[in-house]
Amino acid sequence: MTEVAPATAGTVDGPSDAALIEAVRGGDIAAYGRLYDRHLGAARRVAAAIAAGEAERDDLIAEGFTRVLRILRSGDGPDEDFRPYLLTTIRNTMISWRRRDSAVSLVAEVPDVLPGGGSDEPVASRLHASVAADAFASLPERWRTVLWRTEIDGESPARIAADIGMTPNGVAALAYRAREGLRQAYLDQHVPAARRRNCKAVSGQLARYVRDGIGDHKAHRITAHLDRCPDCRELAGGLRLLNEELPGAIAPLILGVPVVSQWLSATGSIASSGAGTSALSWATAAKVA
Repeated sequence: MTEVAPATAGTVDGPSDAALIEAVRGGDIAAYGRLYDRHLGAARRVAAAIAAGEAERDDLIAEGFTRVLRILRSGDGPDEDFRPYLLTTIRNTMISWRRRDSAVSLVAEVPDVLPGGGSDEPVASRLHASVAADAFASLPERWRTVLWRTEIDGESPARIAADIGMTPNGVAALAYRAREGLRQAYLDQHVPAARRRNCKAVSGQLARYVRDGIGDHKAHRITAHLDRCPDCRELAGGLRLLNEELPGAIAPLILGVPVVSQWLSATGSIASSGAGTSALSWATAAKVA
């Protein structure tokens, strides 16, 4: 699958991000102010999608920009792709905060039943951010590009249309299909390989079935199968619960932020070591340490 890095906004208006980054490394703090102004909007959109409230959003933005500045002045960090690096830093900052908060949680706040490490629960892997990353990477290249530019960069369909040879209405329709496709792909990542031959056709369509994205005739056949197959029925029930946890905003799925309920976050069970592979790994943000 061909990988395409998201466009870096703002480089046509004034110095490029690469030039500003080089200036920052040379001690020009004013250059970092221009980077801040150029990418603040994207940072706000991402932080708002993953923060618990407005105060935490503002703290997250400030901490993200501060960390990147410190990294650039030390000589490390990106050479030209500032925005992906910044957004990944904001995402990882949120995850580190969640881990820190979970370390001081009172025992009384922990649920009676915790997810076990060796559980066979169909949706047990929902705690891993890499699941969201895999779902995003599984989408067609054009879908990924449109999702990134609309949900992360905040670009309008009219602005994107000229770049990809479509009408604004066509881009809007494509973005709608891509958002639904990402949600279905996320659910589909939680479907294990079917052990029985007659279950394979059904399990491969359960994500669309749960999202009401399947025709009546096929839906009737799947419902009939679930009535007589307890394993597939249990899997469908788990996917329905996971579907209810999906956020209205798509940014957490694009960025690989764990999509879990509040109490699951409080257990500190978020995926290990940087919360797994970021959805940004298909772009140049893979350079983030």
